[in-house]
Amino acid sequence: MRRIKKYWKHIIAFSLPIQVLVVQWLASDPESLERWYTYGFYGWLSKTLRLMFGFLPFAFGQIVFYTLVFLATYWFLRQVWKRIRKKITWKKFFGSTALHSLFGVSLFYFLFMVFWGLNYHRPSIIKAVKLEVKKISPDELEQMCDRLIELTNTSRDAVTKDTTKAIEFKMTHRQMREEAVKGYENFAKVFPQYQYEYWSVKSVFVPQLMSLFGNGGIYFPFTGEANVNMDMPDFLLPATICHEMAHQIGIASETEANYMAYMTSQYHPSPVFQYSGNVLAVRYAMSALRYTDSTAFKRLRKKFNPGFLHDLRANRKYWDQFQNPLEPLSRAFYDLFLKANSQREGIKSYGLMIHLIMGEYRKNGLKYKVKQE
Repeated sequence: MRRIKKYWKHIIAFSLPIQVLVVQWLASDPESLERWYTYGFYGWLSKTLRLMFGFLPFAFGQIVFYTLVFLATYWFLRQVWKRIRKKITWKKFFGSTALHSLFGVSLFYFLFMVFWGLNYHRPSIIKAVKLEVKKISPDELEQMCDRLIELTNTSRDAVTKDTTKAIEFKMTHRQMREEAVKGYENFAKVFPQYQYEYWSVKSVFVPQLMSLFGNGGIYFPFTGEANVNMDMPDFLLPATICHEMAHQIGIASETEANYMAYMTSQYHPSPVFQYSGNVLAVRYAMSALRYTDSTAFKRLRKKFNPGFLHDLRANRKYWDQFQNPLEPLSRAFYDLFLKANSQREGIKSYGLMIHLIMGEYRKNGLKYKVKQE
């Protein structure tokens, strides 16, 4: 017992390989994992966390995160100072730093998997939402893009008839965050397993800092809060909020979270949400078409609502002001993180949503009957 007390950090640090093997073993049976973890333990845990922290008017998870970063930095600088003053040897300095780093990684990995990470290994939602997913032909892609442009133009006109400038929503940022749940309520009437309960969506502190890293939102699983960068152009926000809420109900895949953002925005009664979801889908779809058939891309782009073009320019102008050397590094790190969690395409997985949207297009032509507000 005394040895365990003395070497407990070593035990946790060197348990990392065993943890990885256990996770791989659990991942070998996705259906069972989804049944007992996603719809069982995680479902209960995430709802409890949203109840505990959802009522707070600020992002408690961010406070936890910044506190941990501060403490880790403080500890490291103390070690450096001790070495400078020769209170510890180089061997002690490097040994202690390596041990504590491995300890931190191992502990984080364990908590992350318990609180959320196992959702990366659940089955795809393709079967649950009854989608036909197969190779997309160039003609199909062009037809879907044409339909998405029609929906984008129509939903923008429903928000405003002014096509001379970038869109401005009358809905406040708080209303966007609070009312996003309506899309989930309607979607859950068709697919009850994706019901969202106990709202907990927060605006991040210093959102411009998140913009520096090219990030629109992040889910903090240890408090169950969906954190959104509310500094971005208005038309991006509703779909981003719905994306982060998808993570809250156990959808870890970025491809599927984007799909849920699109679907819940289309099931939302407000044209504000519908427009935001359509913009999300049409941008990815048109990007794929540009790569596949540049002639068709140029032809369809002429159909864009003039106001939508203003929105795209405003979006580009916003992100241009945050270009910096750290963004590529941040994207590279996040790419590795996603690949390490069974998303083989890494950051490209966001754009793979078009395969799921195509499944919807094949199923119903992207026609949804939703009562307008």
